[in-house]
Amino acid sequence: MKRLIVVIACVCTAPAAVRAADADNSVQGQYYLFIGPTLTNTQYNNNGTTSHGGNNTGIGGEVLMYKGVGMGIDLGYAGNWEYSKYGSALGVGSWDASYHFLGNRNTKRIEPFLEGGYSLYYGQRTFTRSACNFGGGFNLWLTKHVAPRFEIRYQGGINYFGSQYKEYAAFRFGVTFR
Repeated sequence: MKRLIVVIACVCTAPAAVRAADADNSVQGQYYLFIGPTLTNTQYNNNGTTSHGGNNTGIGGEVLMYKGVGMGIDLGYAGNWEYSKYGSALGVGSWDASYHFLGNRNTKRIEPFLEGGYSLYYGQRTFTRSACNFGGGFNLWLTKHVAPRFEIRYQGGINYFGSQYKEYAAFRFGVTFR
């Protein structure tokens, strides 16, 4: 138990140590909310037909650590427009690496980025399953601390465990705070 407490303390204090060691390349956090339609959403209902289209919503955050390289997490939901007709939705948790092309000390208005990583799907009588995601987009900084976020994200590898979802790509509209 003592070892776990020491590990947690080190993880929590690491960003402060990095910031103190190198003030010019300080760690910077961003947090975001998103919602948007799914561009492709293959879903198999009870009689074997498919349905396309739905929604994707959630929250997330990331830490930009060194010259635009970052790590982030998000927690979201994907569901069909016709929820009652096709059944339950799918929860998605993602842990991603990202690259912001203009660095973490960006003074420009547009901040393009790419990201990808591990996804954990849950709900919908499927327990939990692992897969992948990747995507990209940009933040448009209107003020120093608030930006609209535009992103396209592909979630794949879902159907391996019998989910009614096979894969989907979502266009996410959001707001980013730093």
